[in-house]
Amino acid sequence: MYWIYDIPTWLLGVLTISTFVLVAFLGLIASRRWAGRVFRLSDETNEAVNGFFAGVGVMYSLLLGLVAVAVWQNYDSANGTASKEAALVAALYRDVCAFPEEERHKLQDRLGKYLNYLIDVAFPAHRQGEIPNGGTRILSDFQGILTTYQPATANQEIMLSEAFTAFNKVIEARRMRMDAVDTGIPLVFWIVILAGAVLSILLTYMFHLPSLKTHLLLTGIFSLFLGFVIFLIAALDNPFRGEMGVSPAAYASVLKGLKDLDPAGL
Repeated sequence: MYWIYDIPTWLLGVLTISTFVLVAFLGLIASRRWAGRVFRLSDETNEAVNGFFAGVGVMYSLLLGLVAVAVWQNYDSANGTASKEAALVAALYRDVCAFPEEERHKLQDRLGKYLNYLIDVAFPAHRQGEIPNGGTRILSDFQGILTTYQPATANQEIMLSEAFTAFNKVIEARRMRMDAVDTGIPLVFWIVILAGAVLSILLTYMFHLPSLKTHLLLTGIFSLFLGFVIFLIAALDNPFRGEMGVSPAAYASVLKGLKDLDPAGL
């Protein structure tokens, strides 16, 4: 289903909702007379059908609600992870500003390259579900500079320790971001959601309504709501994919303000 994220979000919404409504309409028109004849539908059967429909509706709406909440929490968590990584890079940049000039410039240059890499390479790849490794090389180079630096004073030792602590936090946040790229609800959930939608629409065919227009209207409204909710779940299911995916705006903001974090550059 990843191909749906190659479609503009507005078009995905239109296609999803239109498909549910159109299929519901065609199914009702094709089966209305047959269902009425075979199941002997009448005003007396409406009460029984309504009871079953209410029970199924409660269970299915509970499922959709829980899935929608879980999808939003995954999306919000992924967005928070990206923001956290950006903030940690900014904190690390500020820490290395206290290094001697030669090491400071090298470390700052690596962090600037890392942010540019995330914005220009990593996040565009994330939108395709890919996890490039270029950031690993940049951070390994950064770590190599930290490792070879020999502090000459007690203050420099403390400074180096703080830089390593901040660097390790960046690595942890980076790993969490990369793990979140493939986040999504399992396929079995989608099977249950779509099967439940079909069965719920089929139940609307069991009502006996004298007017076909009225039956189409009520079935259409029900299918419309189903389409809206399922579109919402699909659009946010993979938090880094598609137009709705988590953006690198937090990294761009940090990159723009890097010079302001360096007292020597002010």
